[in-house]
Amino acid sequence: MSSFLAFIKLIRLPNLLIIVLTQYAIRYGLIYAIITNMTDTGAVNFLLSELNFFLLSLSTVLIAAAGYIINDYFDVKIDRVNNPKEVIIGKHIRRRVGMGAHIVINFLAIMIAIYVAYTMGMIKLAAIQVLAVGALWYYSVSFKKQLLTGNIVVACLAALVPFVAGLYEMLLQYQHIDITIAKLLPFYENMLDVNDIKNLIHQNFSIIMKWVLGFTLFAFLSTMIREIIKDIEDYEGDRKFYSRTLPIIYGINTAKKVCQFIIIIMMVFLAYLQYRQILMGDTFSLFYFLVLVQFPLGYLFVKIKKATKKEDYTFISKIMKLIMLFGIIYLAVFNYVITSF
Repeated sequence: MSSFLAFIKLIRLPNLLIIVLTQYAIRYGLIYAIITNMTDTGAVNFLLSELNFFLLSLSTVLIAAAGYIINDYFDVKIDRVNNPKEVIIGKHIRRRVGMGAHIVINFLAIMIAIYVAYTMGMIKLAAIQVLAVGALWYYSVSFKKQLLTGNIVVACLAALVPFVAGLYEMLLQYQHIDITIAKLLPFYENMLDVNDIKNLIHQNFSIIMKWVLGFTLFAFLSTMIREIIKDIEDYEGDRKFYSRTLPIIYGINTAKKVCQFIIIIMMVFLAYLQYRQILMGDTFSLFYFLVLVQFPLGYLFVKIKKATKKEDYTFISKIMKLIMLFGIIYLAVFNYVITSF
């Protein structure tokens, strides 16, 4: 394997592409659909420029890539037991090269994040990326070997992907709400006064943030499941090197039950969403979630209970990733529904 291909494999390129897809789906499938739907003329639009959003997404991807590198750097011994064929650091890429790449990529990510936050006039936002870099370092060094701590850290970082994509734009929208009112006033002045228009804008912004938080929660819970499944899959190597993961401390059966419990939580939240869709007459979204998210989650619930071999858990992890992908793709459906009403 060439060094270039080894590096591409090391940074998990498909996962990085999913991060980009998620953030742009939030931007265009959710935020754009709602804010431009306030008028038929498109008078209201993004306040975070295309360049800055691209840089924000690039910073997120770079931090994730650096996180994969440092995780593999510290996991070489464990990976030689769990996934000997997947070892990159020390085999195809020298350790010092891996550490150097980690440092350089993180530096670039933080500099980009600072630039974006500075141009927005909200320099403190760069603390999000700095904390993410620190969390990934400590995850690789310590957190991942602690009971549930590593799982929660990774799930929180995964949840930041959709959350940040919505947060940056909405902070600017709230900060410049007077500009939006001025843009909408010519279209509503014969029907609504300024306060009514402001309330209308707040209602739309509230809808956006509820959806952003919904996708944030979805990312958190689904990542928790994948991380615990991964701990079960890596049981032998983790036990050999004294990791204190959930399946090692409390047993594989308990870890499986925790995953099933999280699945139930996800299905309950989705059931509430589907109930709201019924009230709105949105049958298209209702069946989308039922067929592509709810049924697969139910299948996963049964599959986890029956899983006994490493291959079973690998398959479960792939199904969970597919469910996450369907969750992201729904935003295209959401855009269609919003623009059709």
